[in-house]
Amino acid sequence: MSLFHAGFVEVTPIKVLGLFTVLAALMVQRPADAAPRLKNSLGMVFSAFVIFQILELLVFRPPTPSNSISSLVSLTLLLVATRALVNTEDRMRKAVRVMILAYAFGSLWLYKQHFVQHIARVDGLEQDANYEALMLVTAIPLAVWMALYERGSWWRRIGLVCAGLMAGGVLLTQSRAGLIAAVVTGVAAVAVSKRKMLASALLVMTLALGIVVAPAGMTDRFHSIKFEGAASNGDEDSSRTHLELWQAGVAMIASNPLTGVGLEQFKEVAPYYNRELLQVAHRRYIAHNTYIQIAAETGLPVLCLFLALSLTAILRCREVAVRGTNPSLARMASAIQLGLIGYSVAAASVTAEYLTTFWTLVFFSQNLREIVFAVPVRHPGRSKELAEPAKQSRAA
Repeated sequence: MSLFHAGFVEVTPIKVLGLFTVLAALMVQRPADAAPRLKNSLGMVFSAFVIFQILELLVFRPPTPSNSISSLVSLTLLLVATRALVNTEDRMRKAVRVMILAYAFGSLWLYKQHFVQHIARVDGLEQDANYEALMLVTAIPLAVWMALYERGSWWRRIGLVCAGLMAGGVLLTQSRAGLIAAVVTGVAAVAVSKRKMLASALLVMTLALGIVVAPAGMTDRFHSIKFEGAASNGDEDSSRTHLELWQAGVAMIASNPLTGVGLEQFKEVAPYYNRELLQVAHRRYIAHNTYIQIAAETGLPVLCLFLALSLTAILRCREVAVRGTNPSLARMASAIQLGLIGYSVAAASVTAEYLTTFWTLVFFSQNLREIVFAVPVRHPGRSKELAEPAKQSRAA
């Protein structure tokens, strides 16, 4: 919902909430046990990712992309807020809990659409089945982490319920991109698991259960993937349109490799780069591929920065998972890593460069690394207080 426009920035209730969150984060005192900040290139790369796009707008002055600029502002607020607030193990755990609870609660809308409204292919709160599935797939590994590694049996039970709700929600969307990403995420989970035989068995059982309980039309959607000839149904038309859009995007990249055609211009100019697009799709679309969309609109340098952000986050999580001495947080890092891998796979079929779940996990990766590798700060006075009971105990 848009409240008003401040220049070319669309002000929404979420953006207002984010602004107040940032102000509170900057004003509140850091906790005594906050992790010290470590050198990290992620903030610098994200700044370059934003600034490069702004400079392109200032230099080439295309039509003002208010939606994209608003999203970049929101992501900047998210980075500042998470950087300032999520700096202890307790806060990290609580942030993950809230995130998973929110997504699980939101996924109930999918069940309401399917079982109450009898909608064949549900689209959820995102109002698009692919975005809804991608959001859930990216977050499911953290829900599984809750079920296995949370503190307290109640939180583990809640995590198990949330993971089940979210996985069922992905099936109800019948999103091909989401389902493929979910399978790849499962295979990656087996690869990073220390108990590979058990993990493989659980994956096979989960896939078998998913096939049994999935909506009847799901298998038909995979059988209707078609990249040439005339489409005979909506699913075939979708796959044909995807191919034509990708060809248009590649042509844009070839003609404008450094600066692209301009933010939010893909949909408008795509038919000029692929004359067959409108004959197949009959209307204009975005790229349906995050990587092609970014490169086509803003150039290969911005795409490289985007990929660098994702790769940096994955490597940070890998570092924590391998070297971390806290087993629970090390497994949380693996869960974030798996979520980012799932996103990276699905992003090849969905334009989702501003998906909040993805950016939340990217920003969490740097905080989690600092928390796990934090060097305890020694307070002389407190050390003396702690030493006294130990001395008395030895004397006794």
